[in-house]
This record gives sequence, C-alpha cells and structure tokens, in this order.
Amino acid sequence: MLRPGFPVVLCLTLLVIFTCIPVHAADPGTSAVASLPVQQAYLAWMAEVSDAEMVATISYVETLYGADTGPLVSLHTNFSQTRSALGSTSSLPALNNQTSLMQKTVLAFNRETINQTRAHQGKIADLRAQTGKAVTANPYITMRKDAYWSARSTRQLADFDAWVDQTQKTLDSLQAQGFSVTDTQPYLVRFTSLRADVKASLDAKDFDRMDATALRIRDRSAEITGRIAALQGEVSGDTTTSFRIAEADRVVARATRINRQLVEQILDIGAADPALFSLKTDVRVAHGALNGGQSGLVATQMTHIKKDYRDLAAAYRDIAVSSILPEGMADTLRATSLSLETASDQIGGEA
Repeated sequence: MLRPGFPVVLCLTLLVIFTCIPVHAADPGTSAVASLPVQQAYLAWMAEVSDAEMVATISYVETLYGADTGPLVSLHTNFSQTRSALGSTSSLPALNNQTSLMQKTVLAFNRETINQTRAHQGKIADLRAQTGKAVTANPYITMRKDAYWSARSTRQLADFDAWVDQTQKTLDSLQAQGFSVTDTQPYLVRFTSLRADVKASLDAKDFDRMDATALRIRDRSAEITGRIAALQGEVSGDTTTSFRIAEADRVVARATRINRQLVEQILDIGAADPALFSLKTDVRVAHGALNGGQSGLVATQMTHIKKDYRDLAAAYRDIAVSSILPEGMADTLRATSLSLETASDQIGGEA
C-alpha cells in the first residue's frame, strides 16, 4: 500500500453505499449499487478516468530527462486489455475479478510513476496538473458518468418501489391473519416519502447527498424492521427464527463483499476475517438445525450469530478509525457496524 503523503495519481474503487439490513431481501439502498449493470457502468466510468490519467502520465514522464516509460506503457497495455472485457462480463464474480486486476495494475502504475518522477527530477504538482487537464478535457468521461447515474437511477428507484410494495404486502398478510398493523402503517408512509429525496439525489449525481439520503433510509427502514419483526414474533417462533436466519444470509453476503473490497485495497482487515468466518459457520449450522427441526440447536446458533454480529461490528469500527481508506469506505464501515449492532439487538437472549 502507498504510504500516506504519496500521491495516489489513479484510483479504482467500486462505489459502496450501505444503508440498512432490510426486512426483505431487496435492499432499496444497496441492491441497485451492487447489481451487475450498475457496477459495470461505474467501473467503465472509473476506467475511463484512469485511462486518461495513464496516457497523460506517460506523456509527462516522457519529458523527463533519462526516464524510461517502458514499464508504464506495459502496465497501461495490461490495463486496457482488462478494461476492454468489461462490457462482456456476465457475472458479478467475474466483474470483481476484473476490478481486482485493474486495481492491482493501477497500484503498480502509481508506484512506477512515483519512482520515475522522483528519480528524474519531475514534479508531482506538474504531473497532477497535467492529468487533471486530461480528465477535464475528455468528453468520454462525462458520457460514462452520465451512463452510470442513468443506470443507477433506473435500478435504485425500481428497487425502492419494490421494497415498499413488498413491505406493504407483508403488512397486508399480517392484517389478514388478524394482527393489527394500524400503528405500523404510518412508518411505511414515512419511509415512502423518502423516494423524492432519493430521486433528487440521483438527479443531482451527488454521492454525498446520496449517502445522506441512504442514512435516512437505513434509520426509517430500521423502524419498520423492528415493528414487523415484533409482529412476526407474535405469529410464531418458527417464523421469526426463519426470518432471522434469512436476514443473516443477507448479512453474510454483504460482509463478504465488504471484506473482499478491503482486501483488494491491500488492507489488513484484522478481526473482520475470522468474525465473518465464524458468522458463516454459525449461519450454515443454523440452517441445518432449522431444517432438521432441532429447536434447541437453532436457539444456540442464534446466540452465536448474535455475538458474531457484535464481533464483526467491532472489527469494522476498528478498521474505520485505524486505516487509510478510499473515499466513502469509512462511512460504509461505520454504517455497517451500526446496522450489525441493531440486528444483534433484535435477536433475543444474551450472547
């Protein structure tokens, strides 16, 4: 990892915006961001930026007396080859592999750039100015940016609407079973009112504004989650347990993505790895116990899962305050930690 103070001329980091652990599998704040078309569009945008920076960097280094641009040209060629395959990628795992390759190439390119610039009396400020002008003058970057926000807006608004629709169906089902949802319905109305904020943030193409909206989504969805979980708890213990295990599946999927992204940034993720491994193991055993009707073992595993959530939350908090992270990642980890603690609190018993 480049030391603090070294200029990171180029950076490829998939956008992650974490909002909440929802009642349903479709998360109105994160599923759009995590979808293949949206990730492809985002990576295409970032790759266009990096390509422009690489070309400008090579041009700058060529002006330095005695500098050798051969390694930089070779790395740029490797980057371009991986980039050219982005549009034909058919799965998220494959896209993640391509992202990892491009990130590693960018890191190597950064290191070589710094070495060449320092060794041949170049000026980092001049290099940054030249790459900045190249990015500003490249019309394809704006086109890629617009394509990303268009793809994200279409998917995110659709996911938000689907989440609201599914939540309403859940409330209707509970009401049909004789349970009063009168006190819970207003919370869904309150949540639905956020749609206008989501659309405005997307239209503005503003990550910071979208992050702020995502936090409100998390808080308001947590209100509904708690109330519906309480109602489902009244329906039957088996229903509640099944819901909690399904929720744990979503937590595992989300944490797996976060850990992988941290590792791709060449970070020491410390306790986050063993905590996630423990969670995966406990969730797998819980599924088997539930399917086998072993209620005692299920209860034990839920206690373990409760503790796993807390351990993973603590690990993410530690990384957020102790590591040099890409923009937005610290907020992602803090929000994830808070949601994990909320999910832990919602599991009965003591860890």
